[in-house]
Amino acid sequence: MTTLAEEISDLAVRAGAPDADLTILAEGNAAVLDKASDRFLVKASGVVMGEAKTEDWVWVSLSKSVEILDDAHKNGRSPQLDAALDAILKSAVTPQGIQKKASIETLVHVVAFHLLDSTWSLHTHPTPVVALAASSRAAEHYSGTVFPDESVICGPVPLYLPYDEPGLSLGLGFYSGAMKYMDTHGIAPRQIILGNHGLCTFGNGKEEALATTQIAVKAARVRLGALTAGGINFIPRDAAQTIAFRPDEIARRKLLTSDNPQ
Repeated sequence: MTTLAEEISDLAVRAGAPDADLTILAEGNAAVLDKASDRFLVKASGVVMGEAKTEDWVWVSLSKSVEILDDAHKNGRSPQLDAALDAILKSAVTPQGIQKKASIETLVHVVAFHLLDSTWSLHTHPTPVVALAASSRAAEHYSGTVFPDESVICGPVPLYLPYDEPGLSLGLGFYSGAMKYMDTHGIAPRQIILGNHGLCTFGNGKEEALATTQIAVKAARVRLGALTAGGINFIPRDAAQTIAFRPDEIARRKLLTSDNPQ
């Protein structure tokens, strides 16, 4: 039987392949929730995604991480909370029982598991996405979807968040932004664009997280192409909503993103 560490290593190696242009060097990370326990596996700090092995992942407590996010959301960031987060990251251990520090971006995945009802979370730095996210009109470029499958696979409305420093600031901005999005739209975001940073996608299987990333990257290329041809013409919001939640498209999305396609 394949272990979670083997499954997430497979995802990381595929996402970190040079020809995928999703990460380079130690960029990006991924995480998977163990539903049977109060913990998740996340990439250890400094590990190259495309070279990840089972010993490059560490277990982190979900509930303790959520406590820090909730405290920061209610009371604001503080040196004490920064220190508490650092302690959690430093106390992480590999499946083999070796202590290694977890990724500084761990809280992004905590939000995915705690708030977005996902069990897999993938964070990458695709060049076309970062190019748009680094532009002066990034929020405008991500104010809608640009072709039907972006609406179906990535959701009808992207979530763009301004730049935050990796660590507690990023986690808090991610948490607050996702909650505001869900209050506004009544659904969880499937693609989150981090200003001057990268892309986050989610799912309840590794193929769903990766497929959402792949469509999001294609959509970024389409946006860049549209900008050179006169500007972006978004799908009307009501049309994006309609196709995203049409029964046949929901079934097709499930088939395309399944870990066990029929």
